[in-house]
Amino acid sequence: MEFSRRDMALLLSALGASELGFGQEQKPGSPPKPAENAVLEGKIYHVDSMPWRNSTSGVSKSRALFNGFTTRGQHLTMHMTELAPGQAPHPAARQPHEEILILRQGTVECTINGEKATLEAGAVVYSAYNDLKDWKNAGSDPAVYYVISLEEHK
Repeated sequence: MEFSRRDMALLLSALGASELGFGQEQKPGSPPKPAENAVLEGKIYHVDSMPWRNSTSGVSKSRALFNGFTTRGQHLTMHMTELAPGQAPHPAARQPHEEILILRQGTVECTINGEKATLEAGAVVYSAYNDLKDWKNAGSDPAVYYVISLEEHK
């Protein structure tokens, strides 16, 4: 059985959403789950009011900010993650979407296609479609970062 890039993107997106708590029973006071093919509306997101969800591995916790489709049909997600010292959120991977990481606090060691850099708060990383990337918290305090993912049109 062959899978298209779109099939793989949807599969990986579903797996990532599962890690962030999407598709699980909604807790009281948490934001509504995105409906299938939900179009995002312009609004202000208050990060501190979003609930934390612990990763299954226990090395991080995340706040999902939004997950839906732009008015032009691209799948757009954003979350904030707090990563424990010395930990990585997942093994190095190629992902079928563009991704932007914005480091809010801490020190992160990031590798994209073999190029390694140590990042401090305020750093921004862009990884293109299918880049091999990984990162880990290289500091002694939690690292906090935002991730924005943009996938192809639906």
